[in-house]
Amino acid sequence: MIQINLLPPEYRPRTGTPVARFAAIVVGIVMVLSAGGAYAYTHFIELTKVRELRRSREEEVRSSEMQRDRSLRLQREIDTYEQRRFAIQTINRSRTLWSRKLDQFFDVVTSRDVDDTSALWLEQCEVPVKVVSVRRRRPTRRNKKKSKTIEPAAHFKFEGYLAMANDAEALALGSVFHKALTGDPERTGQSTEFFRDFLSINNPNIEMLRQRSRNRAELVPPHVGVFTYEMGLRPPELGGKGKSKKRKP
Repeated sequence: MIQINLLPPEYRPRTGTPVARFAAIVVGIVMVLSAGGAYAYTHFIELTKVRELRRSREEEVRSSEMQRDRSLRLQREIDTYEQRRFAIQTINRSRTLWSRKLDQFFDVVTSRDVDDTSALWLEQCEVPVKVVSVRRRRPTRRNKKKSKTIEPAAHFKFEGYLAMANDAEALALGSVFHKALTGDPERTGQSTEFFRDFLSINNPNIEMLRQRSRNRAELVPPHVGVFTYEMGLRPPELGGKGKSKKRKP
């Protein structure tokens, strides 16, 4: 059945918005406002916090890098200083103070307790320029015997002349000079201060010279003998008493 309302529009009853349409519109508006609020909160608040946090982290990274570079630079300076100090200590340990050793040597030469009728003088001295460092290894079954022997780090050589009244005094005077250099182990059992830095010394023979063959003037005493000494220097790592010195790390 069809119903027709013939009343004018102003007299007709008004109908409201359907509930479904109204609910859909409200939900849409709420969603749009929520999205806008979330965007504004994320963009203006959280993003600002994140940027500030990122800026602070970058500052910390730059500060850490600066501290790292400074620490590495200081460590390089410390390493350079340690290497320099170690090099100086190595040089000092491997270098014999020849001014002191030669002073002791000439004291021995000039203060011997020998007969006044004899005279001793030096012709030449050969001081080693370079001292070889010797490192001792742990002995094994193969080199157990070899490890007991210590090679000299360098050799100190000198040659001189010994004048005496007759040829028979050569052996006695040579023995006196040898004991003056090395000490008297048979009596005291200790080496001289000069010989403490040496491992070995040769036992040279005194070669008698004839003045006629050398075309020299007459000497008093007239008998002259030539001697040559060679002394093995103790390695620096072994120290003065033969014990190895360990370097602290």
